[in-house]
Amino acid sequence: MKNAMKIGLVGLTSILSVFLLVPAGFGAQDDAQAQRTMSLQEVKDRLNQNKVHLEDVKKRGKAGDAAGVETALQNYDRNMEGINRAMSSGRFEGNEAQREEAFDRVEKATRKHGEVLSDLSGKVPEQARPAIQRAMENSQKGRTTALSNLERVRSVRQEREQAEMRQQQQMGDVHGRPDGMGRPGGAGGSANGAGGGMGAGHSAGAGGGASAGRGPR
Repeated sequence: MKNAMKIGLVGLTSILSVFLLVPAGFGAQDDAQAQRTMSLQEVKDRLNQNKVHLEDVKKRGKAGDAAGVETALQNYDRNMEGINRAMSSGRFEGNEAQREEAFDRVEKATRKHGEVLSDLSGKVPEQARPAIQRAMENSQKGRTTALSNLERVRSVRQEREQAEMRQQQQMGDVHGRPDGMGRPGGAGGSANGAGGGMGAGHSAGAGGGASAGRGPR
């Protein structure tokens, strides 16, 4: 009996040690890795969800439901953290235009969210105010990152468009010149050739006339 209890105690200790050795953020790390790549549609969906979460914060704040406010803000933070990770790692799916639209949408949405959260900070139960502060920080981080990415994408696009315009102008300058201008064997060469032909014809004509004026002796 004592041996059985001892074995059971050892087994329980082993199981507990396994749980203690697993990092607390292990599941969160897996979620972070899974959300490193994000599409434009997912950005739209998350921003729309956050709009709903903030409406929930307003409603629960008026009712004095501190726990409900905190839950809604946790959902908001989860969405924003996913977007922030994707923007920070530059792993947005889609083409250049879609990425630019995603950054633009995040910047505009987080600007509005920041205003809403700032207004709510004095209207929710005091217990929920730290959660409001965290949400404001996540929102501001998202806006700052979105602006930085947006400026970079637009700068690259502008440089490419300017390079294309310069190339088109250069091609237009080349095709717009008169044929043969400034090139060897062009208009100048044709003039020389014409002069040579005229000289040869004149000499032939002169020689023929002189021979025709002489009779046989």
